[in-house]
Amino acid sequence: MRKRILTAAVAAATLASGAQAAGFYLKEQSVVGQGRAFAGSAAGTDGASAAYFNPAGLIGVENQVELGVHYIKPDVKVTNNGSSVNYPALLGGGTMVGSRDSASPYSGKPVPNAHYVHAVNDTNVLGVAVGAPYGFSNDYGADVFNQADHRKVEFKTLEATISLARKLSEKTNISVGLVRQSIELDQDKLSSSTLNADGKLKGDSVDYGYMVGIQHKPSDTTTIGASYRSQVTHTLDGTLGTTPVTAPFQLPDIFAAGIAHSISDRTRVYADATWYGWSAYSTQPIKRKSDSVTLSTVQSNYDNTMSFGVGIEHDYEDGLTARAGIMVDPTPTNDVDRTTASPDSDRTWLTAGLSKEMNEGLTIDAALTHIMADNTQVNKEIKALEVPPFNGASLGFVRANVKGSTNIVSLGFRYKF
Repeated sequence: MRKRILTAAVAAATLASGAQAAGFYLKEQSVVGQGRAFAGSAAGTDGASAAYFNPAGLIGVENQVELGVHYIKPDVKVTNNGSSVNYPALLGGGTMVGSRDSASPYSGKPVPNAHYVHAVNDTNVLGVAVGAPYGFSNDYGADVFNQADHRKVEFKTLEATISLARKLSEKTNISVGLVRQSIELDQDKLSSSTLNADGKLKGDSVDYGYMVGIQHKPSDTTTIGASYRSQVTHTLDGTLGTTPVTAPFQLPDIFAAGIAHSISDRTRVYADATWYGWSAYSTQPIKRKSDSVTLSTVQSNYDNTMSFGVGIEHDYEDGLTARAGIMVDPTPTNDVDRTTASPDSDRTWLTAGLSKEMNEGLTIDAALTHIMADNTQVNKEIKALEVPPFNGASLGFVRANVKGSTNIVSLGFRYKF
């Protein structure tokens, strides 16, 4: 019984979403980009943060450090809509539908990032980006209606990208980078007085990917750019209760294309299209480490998605710049496999931002974001372990209605030296 509960926890963890791009991707890697909903970020016009989005845009950027933090505050309510999860005799009887019929599982979290740019010479620039592009945490509390589906989890990533940009001509730059990504999963203790089951899941992994980028200026007023970040395939090494297990954790590849166009000396418009290879996040077999026997298989079955954004930026007197943007961001989840751990839905971003040059070296950046999420539903079948005597038996369904939105406050600075 303990292993079954913890397997459900692994399933929740591999699906949980507290991130604010669709799925559990954290696009919040630039305060400047945040202010215009990341429209045109692949065109590499945001200073040091191009080290994350498209390092080809670092050519011509002065040596600088950029630091930012984004405080993300989701407002999500999940309400029972007729859950019925009754365990057959082989699992000892009882129920895992708790007495509480609603929960608000998310709390506010800061997401920091840092970027560094160093010009090696006139044609080569080194860039470094450090951030947390994936992550989530949620806590439904005790005795909640969906405890058979999910209770509490925290997932962290730390990613560092080192890249080199090279100027090929007066109009074209290219870049290549190495990505090091670590993940850490911590599933807190689960308990049920009815079933007397408890346990803990912990696991981690480190793996590598790459990124490439290009930027081209067809005219003095227009910049176009494209970048590609490869898929990173992790194998989570941890424990399910006291049993050593491994489980794949595949994070998507990302392709972005953007344009920045100056319509006057002071005003610029931006557009962006970003494709996410979420279909890599499809089936996750959880295997006992000693003999590679599959204990459970998580069917997340994410779909590939594409987001679209437009933005505008205007320079005022005294070093003040204002910007705004909108982005349409569809969910990779589907109506069959969505869980209360991942109550994700299509989203629309509305953003605004300001930058102020304080002196020749220092610029302060700020942004506000409101994300409107469509109402959605969960109708998830809960299954037992795939090994005897459980044999993947159906244990019932968790059904829920989900409503939510998110607000983000972003602050940062850029310092040239």
